[in-house]
Amino acid sequence: MILGGVAAWFSPAGDAVRDLLKTGILEKNEANAKFEGDSITHLKALHVAAEVYHQSEEKFPEAVSWMDDLMPRLKTGDLAQGEAEKKLVRPDLQGKSGSYGYAINLAVAGKYRGDIKDEKAILFFESTNTRSNWADDPKTGALPGGKAITIKGEIVTLPN
Repeated sequence: MILGGVAAWFSPAGDAVRDLLKTGILEKNEANAKFEGDSITHLKALHVAAEVYHQSEEKFPEAVSWMDDLMPRLKTGDLAQGEAEKKLVRPDLQGKSGSYGYAINLAVAGKYRGDIKDEKAILFFESTNTRSNWADDPKTGALPGGKAITIKGEIVTLPN
């Protein structure tokens, strides 16, 4: 168990967790903190939540309910009510009711990581579609020039 934790700490998911820790997330003790971040911060938060989901469910979230499945894993005790939901909304869409702007890759949704042959496969990406729980192919549904995160937690820029 300890060796697994050490290995996870030095994995891409561990990198994302360490990035979040550097933000001082554990130092904020008030339950009224606001969440603010750019799209890269949002994608990293989604990736961490998907990693936690994968550890418990042994697969990535299903395409039809991925946002709903990740929501409990996006909440932290320091965030004010409703702030965790901001992690599901692209920064340029904040405040636009019913608009989200992120999608899960249909090719990886609901799959066990070991079954995905391409280690650079996109997990989440900025989407042209802004509906909740949107799933699509990043080659056809991605925001041109937008950001994405791979299953390994690497941020990439999508083609125009």
